[in-house]
Amino acid sequence: MEMLFKEHKIRSHDDTMLLGYDYGGSGDTVILIHYLSGTAKAWHPVIPFLKSHYRIISYDLRGHGSSEQPRHGYSFEDTANDLESVMEHFEIEKAHLVGSSYGCMVGLYFTAMRQDRVLSLANIDGAIINDTGENGLHDETLEEHLAKFDEQLDPDYESIEQFQQIYQEQWLPWNKERANYVAEYVPRMKKNGKVGNITTGQTMKKIISEIYYVDFLTWYKKVQVPVLFLPAEKEEHFQKSLKFINIAKKGLPYSKTVVIPNTTHLMMFDHATELAEVILKFHSEIPVSEKF
Repeated sequence: MEMLFKEHKIRSHDDTMLLGYDYGGSGDTVILIHYLSGTAKAWHPVIPFLKSHYRIISYDLRGHGSSEQPRHGYSFEDTANDLESVMEHFEIEKAHLVGSSYGCMVGLYFTAMRQDRVLSLANIDGAIINDTGENGLHDETLEEHLAKFDEQLDPDYESIEQFQQIYQEQWLPWNKERANYVAEYVPRMKKNGKVGNITTGQTMKKIISEIYYVDFLTWYKKVQVPVLFLPAEKEEHFQKSLKFINIAKKGLPYSKTVVIPNTTHLMMFDHATELAEVILKFHSEIPVSEKF
């Protein structure tokens, strides 16, 4: 089934152009925030299951998809200003935020700093473990961390066909949803004549640097809206994430943790139905006293 949406060019606080997508629907608004190096089209598998209940809005984060990629402006305050610009453009007073990976971090920061604009927050395997510190994954410096996978941040591909073939071989579990996403993804033509991801290596480094030393627990302490945690069962840091979530939940007025069996990090591609059902159920179970 063809995905129908209207594209909107949106100017953010620093005049960066963002591309927003209005998928229609009615009721409360759900804003979908994609993962690092992804695009808003990553949400296409799940949107049909949500659209009958909500108005669905998404957008390409700065440096991603069809949005502009400035040299600067990748702090979390910049991402919050971008999201606020999206809401103003679409005349949205409050919304449910649903994030994936980096999108969860964007949504969490926005929620912590702009409580009056958020109805609830759903974090799909993101902002559920720190990179560093007592509750973190790594004990190396940022420079050491970046050096470990420097060449992976902006690899060269000989052609679009090779780009697509490598994704098919490496992006598992490969299925029609992932195949559709890759087929619609328009990679970047590099100055060296090669093909690359839309998000450049320099932009990736800037965003990773912004994330690396953040303690998400300090943001959760400020959150006063319902939060849904969706850790991916098949990720190697799953048990650490569960421990982190239990700490994060302590100060929240209302929260729920749901583990969908056999999920990997980008679960919207292979568990779209279950994911939508969990989100709908979570929203329906929020106590009246916690609805803003």
